[in-house]
Amino acid sequence: MESINRIFSGLGKLSDGFSTIYGRIFLAIAVLVILALFAGWLWIPRTKWRERKKRLFQKCGIIAALAVYLLTYVLVMWLIRDSGAGYQIDILPFDRLLVSPLTEGTLLHDIGGLLLFLPVGILFFCQTDGSQSIIKSMMFSLGMSLLTEFLQYVGKMGTFSIEDMIIQTLGGTLGALLAFSWIQTRGRKNAGGIVLRTCFGLCIAFVFFSAAAFGTYHVLRLKGEQGMRQNISSVSLQMDPEEEQKEKNSSGLVWHEGKAYEFNDQVITILCMGIDQNSEEIQENDQVSGQSGQADSIFLVVMDPLKNQLKVIAVSRDTMTEIPSFDYKGNYIGESVNHLGLAYAYGNGKDTSCQYMVDAVSRLFYGIPVNGYAAFNMETIAALNDAVGGVTVTIPENEELTLAGEKMEPGSVVTLTGDMAESFVRYRDNTVHGSNNMRIARQKQFLTAFFRQAVDAIQKDVSLPVTLYQDFSSEMVTNIGLDNAVYLISEASKMSFGDDNLMIVQGEAKAGDVYDEFYVDEDALYQMILDTFYTEVTVE
Repeated sequence: MESINRIFSGLGKLSDGFSTIYGRIFLAIAVLVILALFAGWLWIPRTKWRERKKRLFQKCGIIAALAVYLLTYVLVMWLIRDSGAGYQIDILPFDRLLVSPLTEGTLLHDIGGLLLFLPVGILFFCQTDGSQSIIKSMMFSLGMSLLTEFLQYVGKMGTFSIEDMIIQTLGGTLGALLAFSWIQTRGRKNAGGIVLRTCFGLCIAFVFFSAAAFGTYHVLRLKGEQGMRQNISSVSLQMDPEEEQKEKNSSGLVWHEGKAYEFNDQVITILCMGIDQNSEEIQENDQVSGQSGQADSIFLVVMDPLKNQLKVIAVSRDTMTEIPSFDYKGNYIGESVNHLGLAYAYGNGKDTSCQYMVDAVSRLFYGIPVNGYAAFNMETIAALNDAVGGVTVTIPENEELTLAGEKMEPGSVVTLTGDMAESFVRYRDNTVHGSNNMRIARQKQFLTAFFRQAVDAIQKDVSLPVTLYQDFSSEMVTNIGLDNAVYLISEASKMSFGDDNLMIVQGEAKAGDVYDEFYVDEDALYQMILDTFYTEVTVE
C-alpha cells in the first residue's frame, strides 16, 4: 500500500503544482514545446524556408522537448519520493536475482525504466547530425541516467542504482535504434515500416491518453475539493469557552482546562448512515411523515489533511438529542428531544432526510461543520463486504449470534460472506438492555477489519474505489459526486487509519418507556471534539 500511497500523493502534489502560477507557466511552456515539435515534423518541411533554417527550428523544438521531458521526470521523482528515506545506494547490478527469483514488481520496475528512457533516445537521435548518432544517443542516455540517479541520491528521492542506469541506458539506445529504423523505412510500404509506424503511432496515442487522463483527474480533483470545502449544515459553531476564559477569547480560540484550541478548517467531515428500509435501494416517501425509515447506523468520517489521519466516530442511534419534529402531514411543529435516528424518518427518505440528520448530528457536536453525507441501505453491507473479499471478525464472547441462519460460537473467528456481514453489523436483541451499544462494538470491529481488507484489495486493483463508487452510487443517497469522490480518494490514500482512529461517543444507556435511550457524556464528547476538530495552540 505504501507504493500506492506514494503514487496518489505524487499525483495530488502534481495537481496542486499545476494550480499555482508557476505550474501554469510550466504547463504553458510544455504545450508550446509540443506544438513546436509537431510543427517541426508536419508543417515546417512543407514551407519554403531554407533547409538550414528548417533544421535549426526542428533542433530547437526537439531540444526543448527533451528538456521539458527530463525536467518533468525529475519533478515526478521528487513528488513521489518517500520523505522519510535516507541516502540509499545499490552498486551491484542485478544482485537480487542471485538471492531470489524475479518478481512481478521487479520486472515492472525494470520495464518502466526501459520505457521511460525510450523518448530520450528518440529525441536526442532526431536532433543529431553526422555519423555515430546511435552511439552519441547511447552516451547521452547514460549521462542523463547518471544525472537522475545522482539527483535521486542527493535529494533522497530514491536509490542510486547502477542497475537502473544500465536499464535506462538500454532504453535510450533502443529509442535511438527505433528512430534510426523509422528514418530508414520512411515512405516504404514494406512490413517492417508498417509495423514501426504503427508502434510509433501507439506510443504517441499512449502519451496523449496519459495526458488526457491526468488532465481529467486534475480537473475533477480541483472541482471536488471546492465542493467538499462547503459546510452543508445549517447549525452554527457553538464551542463556547469556559466562563473564566471568555476575556481571552477575542482571537476566536476555544479555551478548555487552561489550554487554547484553534478550529482546524482543513478537516473534511462526512456523515455516513445505514438506513433500515427493507429494499435494495432507498425509497422516497412524500406521503406520510415519520415513515421513511430510521438511521440504524450513524458514523462521522473525519479526514484531517494536516495530521494525515482518517478517523471514524460512531454515534448511537438511540442518542437523545434535539431533532426536528413534524406531524403526520409533514408540518413542522418544532424541535424536540428524541432518538437521533428518528430525524431521518421525518424527511422524504432521500435528501431531505439526510439534511435533517446532518443538522441533528452537527447540533449534537456543538455545530461542527459537515461537508457531505452518504446514506445507504443496510442490505448494501453484504455487497460491500464481498467486493473486498470478505471480512474476518471474532464473535464477541458475551453474545450468541446467528448469522445467515448459522449459529456462531462465542470467541470463534469467522470470515463473513454475503448476508452474514449484514447480520453481524445489523443484529440487535431489543429485549436486552443496552443492546445497541453491543451492536456498535461489533460495527467498530467490522469497520476496522473492513478497512484493512479494503487496503489489501486496492493493492491488487487500484481502480477498486472508483468501481465501488460507480456500482453503489445509484443505491445511495449522497451529495458526493464523482469529482468529490476523486478528491476524497486521493486524500484518503495518504492518510493513516488504525484501531485508535475508530472512536465511539461515550455515554450511558437507560431503559426508556418504550425503547432504550442513550445519554451522551457531554464532557467526554467536548474533549473528543477538541481532539478531533481542533488543534492545540500556544498563546503567549
